[in-house]
Amino acid sequence: MESSSYMRMNRIMQWFTRNIGYHHIHHLNVRIPFYRLPEVMAAIPELQSPLTTTLASRDIADCFRYALWDEDNQRMVSYREARQQ
Repeated sequence: MESSSYMRMNRIMQWFTRNIGYHHIHHLNVRIPFYRLPEVMAAIPELQSPLTTTLASRDIADCFRYALWDEDNQRMVSYREARQQ
């Protein structure tokens, strides 16, 4: 659980992403359907204090720009940046 995180999103983003913010719980038991993940997190005390990240609708465009992990610089880069190195 230490290497997992919860992604906080508004209800519309939760609906569009099928609760991807609760994906760390899915890895504990893949048989839990996406629509029950918030309920599981609320019911199990050990799951209620994860590292938290956010994803707002204004951040989505950035998600498409960055596609590769640059090991040397320890950051996400675009394909264009990777070709230039």
